[in-house]
Amino acid sequence: MGPDEKLLPPRAEVPPVLPPRKRALPASVVGRAWTALLPTAAVVVLVLIFVLQNLQRSDVTLLLWSGRLPLGVALLASAALGGVAVFLLGSVRILQLRRLARRSGSR
Repeated sequence: MGPDEKLLPPRAEVPPVLPPRKRALPASVVGRAWTALLPTAAVVVLVLIFVLQNLQRSDVTLLLWSGRLPLGVALLASAALGGVAVFLLGSVRILQLRRLARRSGSR
């Protein structure tokens, strides 16, 4: 050990780099679909339980239409209409942003 080695900080141990694990089977679209199936099935079961627990009839009025629907169905229909409205507004905004990006990119 020379005089220069005393001034240097001790060397840190570098952990060994492990090679990436090989998968037994490659990932596929069908495999990911099966993975998404379980949470989707759980949501469908929860929605069915919600509708079946809220079967009492209620008066529903929308613009010029009125009628009697089970409460669960009316709430699901209103949520679906809200989702469609958000989808349409979001789609219009995406189209605006694409048009803006196309214009600014062509200059």
